[in-house]
Amino acid sequence: MSAYLYPSKELDLGVKVFELKGRVVTVGRHPNNDISLLLESVSRFHAKLELVGSHWILTDLNSSNGTYVNGERIATPRTLAEGDVVTFGRADFVFSYLSPEERNAATKECKTSTPLSSSGINLVGDEQSSSTILSAQLSVEATPLPTRFMPKVEVDLYALQRANERLLALYELNDIIRTSTTSHEMLERAMDLIFECLPADRGVIMTIEGPGGELEPQVVRFRDKNASGELAISKTIVEKALREQVAILSRDATMDSRFSGSESIIAHDLRSTMCVPMVAKNTAHGIIFVDCKETSHKFTEDDLVFLASLANDLAISMENNRLLQEAIKNERLAAVGQTIAGLAHNIKNILQLARGGLELLDAAVANKSLADVETFWPIVKRGIERMQQLTQEMLDFSRQTRPELVEASVNDVILDTLRSFQKDSVDAGVEIELNLEKNLPVRRIDPNGLCKSLLNLLTNAVDAFEGTGGRIVISTSLENDAIVIRVKDNGKGIPKDKLGRIFQPFFTTKGSKGTGLGLSMTKKYIEDMGGTISVESVEGQGTTFTITLPPPPREMAFDVDHDTKEKDSKKTPGIRGN
Repeated sequence: MSAYLYPSKELDLGVKVFELKGRVVTVGRHPNNDISLLLESVSRFHAKLELVGSHWILTDLNSSNGTYVNGERIATPRTLAEGDVVTFGRADFVFSYLSPEERNAATKECKTSTPLSSSGINLVGDEQSSSTILSAQLSVEATPLPTRFMPKVEVDLYALQRANERLLALYELNDIIRTSTTSHEMLERAMDLIFECLPADRGVIMTIEGPGGELEPQVVRFRDKNASGELAISKTIVEKALREQVAILSRDATMDSRFSGSESIIAHDLRSTMCVPMVAKNTAHGIIFVDCKETSHKFTEDDLVFLASLANDLAISMENNRLLQEAIKNERLAAVGQTIAGLAHNIKNILQLARGGLELLDAAVANKSLADVETFWPIVKRGIERMQQLTQEMLDFSRQTRPELVEASVNDVILDTLRSFQKDSVDAGVEIELNLEKNLPVRRIDPNGLCKSLLNLLTNAVDAFEGTGGRIVISTSLENDAIVIRVKDNGKGIPKDKLGRIFQPFFTTKGSKGTGLGLSMTKKYIEDMGGTISVESVEGQGTTFTITLPPPPREMAFDVDHDTKEKDSKKTPGIRGN
């Protein structure tokens, strides 16, 4: 059965019709094909049409730019029907069983529309009209630059140069996405790129914030610097682009049949428009809309592919930023939840202690036993003191301002700490040894914070002995001009699986005896002074905490020898530290 392919007039092939002869017809750029198309978007061996029974079957031959039927890219063989629009790469053809004579006769009898584009949108009116709307799926592949040509094929150097410029523009977009500090800056710079590469008179980028959100303009641009006023865009085109998630090109919107009833297009006399949704992972983040009024500057399909690629990259960046912000939010919520859970746990333990003491006190009062009151009152008092301690630690932990640092002697702070470390808080059999290096230089530190840190470490060391006695060694040294403080004990040590978590808030190895904030606060105190704290521990042998206070920053001075008469070859100007 005879069939025909009618090329779009825009291809300007010099041939009005291709008759499908034989049972198999191949299409491609190579001259060995039955239908040879010397077009950039067509692969060497692009597709084949095969007559099976009374039907023609279209099959894509793994082409670079794809084969489409009525705007849908085919992955499997497709049976063609009368009037189907077949697109090889970006070359449009109309499939028909009618010969040219029969088709012309049918056209004269009934003024039916002729589809001229891969979107399947029909062109209403005179066949010579150039008005058309094109829709391209957002997954459209970038057109590769041709690397080899058939002999005696004329190369369009201008088109090649233009494709190369747009490829470089997409590379530049990646730099814009990477270096922009805010989303607004990224969109502003992206619009600059659009106006550099496209003949747009006006443009707008609108974004959607969250599911169900409304389009909000972020960037509005006029090529005419003197232009002012509001920019009205076609709601008809925008809604179609978002609803169907397709990039839209209308070469003459005022005559386009799909938008013939759109007041916004008629009122603003839009001659050529492009609207591309920014979609990533099936989520619409907004649209890019550009238009021009000059008929000589009509947008092309290459323009649409470029704008769609640019919008796709922007959408991916916006989606990644959304996921990042969502992850940060979830992390903060998790941290808040952890903090609340830790607080609740500690407060519950303290209240249980106080409640037990109160119950014993109630019994003592009921029995009128003063001796029992004196015995049980310290339990209640200890619970109140622990509640006060927890409250103060939380206030210190949430403190945002850094402490004021003063010059002080580290050894003196250690000695004062030991004097304030009450003897009754140390179990019998616990020995504390000092190995303090003499003549340590003074440092700018927070004496109060260092004292609290050392008290926490000493308390932890004593608790590690569990009443069996032990030995604590506190030492200081000067290493590479940094002051190093070590607190070492020979207690039970810290389990290896818990060693990496000891500085986390509310983590404790003491059960109900600890608040889990001591070491967290110690780390914060030390880091607020510009220092660091680390830990080494072996189960059954003991634990060593190391605090390092770095040297003060050096001041640089220039020492220049101005006496050129006395200066010899061994003396040269240099830099020295004061």
